Amino acid sequence: MNVNVYYCLIISIIAIFSSPLSSAKSSAKEPITFKVSLSDKKSQLLLPVPNHLISIDSNIQLTEMNIPIDIKYKILNQWPTFTEKKYIRLLLLEVNHLPGDDLSLELKWGDGGIKDEDPKLNLHQGTTLVFPSSNWLAQSVLLHPSAQDETSNWYTQALSSYAHFITDQKALSKMGYPMTRAAQWLYDKPQAIYQLFIVSGNKKWLSRGDDLANFYINNIDGSGLFKLIDKNDVKYLMPKGLLYSYFLSGNIKAKEALTNIYQNSLMWEPEYDLERGFWTERNQAAALNTAISYWEVTGDRSAFSRINQIIDATVEMTFNPVNNWSLVGCPQHTLQSHEGQGGSSPTCSPWMMALLSDALWRFYRLTGDVRAASLIDAFGDFVLNYGIYWGDEKVDRIVIPKYLAILQNSRYENHDQWSDYQHTCDVAALLGKSVYIKKRSDILLKELFSVFVQQCKAELERTKVKQGREHYWTITPPRRFNWMFSSTSDLPWLADFLLLEVD
Repeated sequence: MNVNVYYCLIISIIAIFSSPLSSAKSSAKEPITFKVSLSDKKSQLLLPVPNHLISIDSNIQLTEMNIPIDIKYKILNQWPTFTEKKYIRLLLLEVNHLPGDDLSLELKWGDGGIKDEDPKLNLHQGTTLVFPSSNWLAQSVLLHPSAQDETSNWYTQALSSYAHFITDQKALSKMGYPMTRAAQWLYDKPQAIYQLFIVSGNKKWLSRGDDLANFYINNIDGSGLFKLIDKNDVKYLMPKGLLYSYFLSGNIKAKEALTNIYQNSLMWEPEYDLERGFWTERNQAAALNTAISYWEVTGDRSAFSRINQIIDATVEMTFNPVNNWSLVGCPQHTLQSHEGQGGSSPTCSPWMMALLSDALWRFYRLTGDVRAASLIDAFGDFVLNYGIYWGDEKVDRIVIPKYLAILQNSRYENHDQWSDYQHTCDVAALLGKSVYIKKRSDILLKELFSVFVQQCKAELERTKVKQGREHYWTITPPRRFNWMFSSTSDLPWLADFLLLEVD
């Protein structure tokens, strides 16, 4: 079948059956209640809001025990959209109210009446983050809510136990990883710590996330360069930690740093041909994540165009590969392009595709983009057909994701079963997203997803047993923590939805 016809067929099928995973929607404008302690008569509160709930035209009211509170408010951020109906994503409330502890405040909104937004209201230091529930907060930053029970505890406990080590700067320094060692910032450490705060509700992790984000911000110069390395490398641009910092604290410096790294990320050319030098899925993912994050914060149409450029280039590589290479479902490039050596065999990296699929997944959830869905769909097929191998008896003959799949000269593949299995969790997340896109219709892919989830759980359980501690697990290199959790935020939800729910 002609490649372009094949691609159009995939797009058509997905367009029929696929829809974006939306945040919580409410047809009725139900009020929300949150608790807060006010130390001053005039205090500022910051409320992140899920999509499709509070329109920008709403009037906002705040009450305590049904008594109106004197407030000013300002919309700091809107959900990105090109439709006429626009919704608040980040709301600043300035409250003129008597101080008190654990006050229960109720926020109401409606389309009628006079809109009282104060565009001159400025964000102050010491603003208090408020939200009615962990699920509300998760949806406001486009994470799926995690079940607070044994079905997801395997993931949250591991994230927390590793985080105690990852945020212990003295322990890291003793093991040769001071804060200034650049590699430990790869794959967005602040993002993973912020996610732990969101799923656990423990404010300690919000504080630790702020500390890490601020350190990263202070090492981004005015041109968007990461100052801890001596070259301009797009994979060191960590946008989602900055995104969460802005949405959870209103941190203007995070927004400024995100603007700078977005401008710097434009140096990455996403298109590929045989004359191209270096290209990897990891760098493509970093550029796409940066463009999406910047678009979310600013709504800048040029960022939306950049997103389209990167996705279109990835589509071209995947569904119309260069050099008449066979259609296999991955963004093919030469081994030479990926490794700097090794020749012209077409190559793809399953675990780096997991990073790329996570960025595509976020854009799909924001927009329902069928190109993003078609790529995630194809990536799952590629892993199933070309991206796995069997370990030997030393690792219980488990299925292991390949670091690199070399498609014409597979004898050059270097299967290191001791390190390749470290990407089981992130490749599991890729497979789960692909199964979701396919509406669970591919039995073999769903089974492989189930196997990888179980192996991910088993590896985390082995760590717990080996280290013998409930709340402090070491992990090296530290960047392994970052990639394991930053690209798998929806893995517990996908496992519950796809494997536990009755079909």
